[in-house]
Amino acid sequence: MVLIIALILLVVISLLAVTSMRSAGSSENIAGNVRTTELATQAAEIALRHCESAAIKVVKVLGGDTTSAEATYSDQGLTSAQILWATTSVQWQSTATWDSTSTVTYVLPTSMVGGTSTYKRPPECMVESLTGVTPISTGAAFVITARGFGPEVAAADNARSRPQGTEIWLQSSIEIQ
Repeated sequence: MVLIIALILLVVISLLAVTSMRSAGSSENIAGNVRTTELATQAAEIALRHCESAAIKVVKVLGGDTTSAEATYSDQGLTSAQILWATTSVQWQSTATWDSTSTVTYVLPTSMVGGTSTYKRPPECMVESLTGVTPISTGAAFVITARGFGPEVAAADNARSRPQGTEIWLQSSIEIQ
């Protein structure tokens, strides 16, 4: 009788141990997914803030002279040529624009997001004018769209094909007086 009770208790304890191990493994997977999502969100946030700042600086630096100001501003990364000043369609909504060798998508240097040790594919952003004005106008409004990638997303190939993995999109609108 004691042997049967001991075997039943051993089975119950074994089932509890297996359940605990599965729960711990599941929690670890959830924590890993949250980490990956947060890293992608941070990368997208960095790209969004950089392109907002760049759009403001481009409008203020250009101030009427698009030729000489371009050289002055080139160290900021995003150039006046990469801002969609007078678009007739909304470019950010097309994945074909993002996932191609298009020049309107600005790819941040990996050094801005911690280097290649964290991210294999750096975040990207796109700046589009909402008012369709030229760079020398005042009162310009822009929609800025950014996307960040998780650390598991592979580096972009030569054709910049669609990424596989965690991808976060952020967007903001700014008006510059």
